[in-house]
Amino acid sequence: MDDIHERSQLGNRILQLSRDPGVSDFYVTPWEQLVFRQNGKLYYDSYVYQPQVQLEIQAGTRDYAVSMANRRYRVNRMTTRGRLRWVLRLLPETIPNLLQVALPPAAIKAFLEAKNGLFLVCGGTGSGKSTTIAALILERAKRKQEHIITFEDPIEYLYPQGLPSLLSQREIGTDEMDFAASLRAALRQAPDVILVGEIRDGETAEIALQAAETGHVVVATLHTSTAAQTVQRYLKLVSSDRVENAMLSFADSFRAILCQRLLLDEAKKCRFSIHELLLPYDSVCGIIRRGEFKKLEHELEAGMTRGMVNFERSILTREAEGWKPSFNRTTGFTENEVYDFLQREQLTSHAA
Repeated sequence: MDDIHERSQLGNRILQLSRDPGVSDFYVTPWEQLVFRQNGKLYYDSYVYQPQVQLEIQAGTRDYAVSMANRRYRVNRMTTRGRLRWVLRLLPETIPNLLQVALPPAAIKAFLEAKNGLFLVCGGTGSGKSTTIAALILERAKRKQEHIITFEDPIEYLYPQGLPSLLSQREIGTDEMDFAASLRAALRQAPDVILVGEIRDGETAEIALQAAETGHVVVATLHTSTAAQTVQRYLKLVSSDRVENAMLSFADSFRAILCQRLLLDEAKKCRFSIHELLLPYDSVCGIIRRGEFKKLEHELEAGMTRGMVNFERSILTREAEGWKPSFNRTTGFTENEVYDFLQREQLTSHAA
């Protein structure tokens, strides 16, 4: 998109809004108001984007990144009802340290000390997965002398120069075209740590397991909300004729499943993270081997004295640190009353 640069009106307005705390996303549509997200809520700006050139409508989506005045944005271009729309995610100016992302100590210890195995960082869109992973990788790169390969679509965080470790950041569509083939080739490039990115299909899931089993630390993400759901979703991606072996491999290879969410503290006008952490104790691995995934929730609670965490305990910990979560307001209606409410609203609108 040619109009996204610091000398354009659009770029200048985006940069202005980016200075406000809590701003995270921008929605750009030709001839419409600029929309932005602040602390999770959408707002309409007075600025209207008016392209200076004829825009070529292209079906499908495209992911890439742009930089403006030392600020970096992840961009997704899509088409909606025959019109182009861009969604920009504002990335932090620097990679935060592990104290700032407030991860459970056991998760940090597991990642920094691991010699192999699978680490899954999970959560919904906008929950901070990329930031958490960048903080973990940077901390490890500072402490070790390793080769770290990342596969990103697009590259979001740029790691600093002069680290003891060698980082090979590879962007899908620019540095590599075939993700699965490049991931397999990475096993022959003497890596110590491989960032796979999002696990989207069975082939990627199996390659990641293979890499974890053959002496590499593999980091990946899933759009899942709990640790138990993560295990089930991962294994469902694998072909049914290989799922039993995959269950055994997963139980032997995983080193941590970290799920996270962002909650809003309205008084502080910013969001903070809470976590759920599952670790590979013998009882947990046994449950996975037997496919008794519903029992993982109980294991999380039982394992809190050994470093595991669930969301309820995480909220209590963050509240003790001075955070106060603001939960979504309920409708005030029971399930049986919702349709009565909607019918009353409809009658009122007709009467008007």
